[in-house]
Amino acid sequence: MPHAHSAFTLIEMLTTLTLITILVFISLPAARNFLADAQDQILQQQLLHAIELAKCEAEARHVPIALCASSNQTSCSDHFEDGQLIFLDENEDGTINDHQQIIAVLQTHSHRGRIYSRSFPRYRHYLLFSPAGMLESDNATFWHCHDNLPIWAIMLNKSGRTRVVPADKNGELKDSLGHSLICTLA
Repeated sequence: MPHAHSAFTLIEMLTTLTLITILVFISLPAARNFLADAQDQILQQQLLHAIELAKCEAEARHVPIALCASSNQTSCSDHFEDGQLIFLDENEDGTINDHQQIIAVLQTHSHRGRIYSRSFPRYRHYLLFSPAGMLESDNATFWHCHDNLPIWAIMLNKSGRTRVVPADKNGELKDSLGHSLICTLA
């Protein structure tokens, strides 16, 4: 009895490949959005970790500890998305006078967007924690934006406690006083 051979025809194979190609192109934007959201969450967690580490170091060492943005891992800069430095700040001026002051270098990078920050009552480009782990300013806010839209904010109160706030359904972020956090092109 002869064996019957079965095989796919060229048309069946091309139809299958066409369907697979269509499915891949349909799922690519969703996969990109998923990856971008995951990167935003990683950046948020890294910044929360840096804040908590600075606060804990101030409490453990009983000295003022500062957290600042750093793009070169040796001095402070203006962009928190490039990385952070945690350092001993005995002069309480946000300046690294000696590289021995540096406690930790945290390298982060936002593949898209920027992290803005502000503190009250006076504006600083860094956070300063007292030896008791308290924030030297009344409060501070960090917010992450990309495509000129706010994504999330991290708010700190005087005791150094953090709160994460996502953008609302209208794509807005508000600070603790109800003022909109604005993303500006720089």
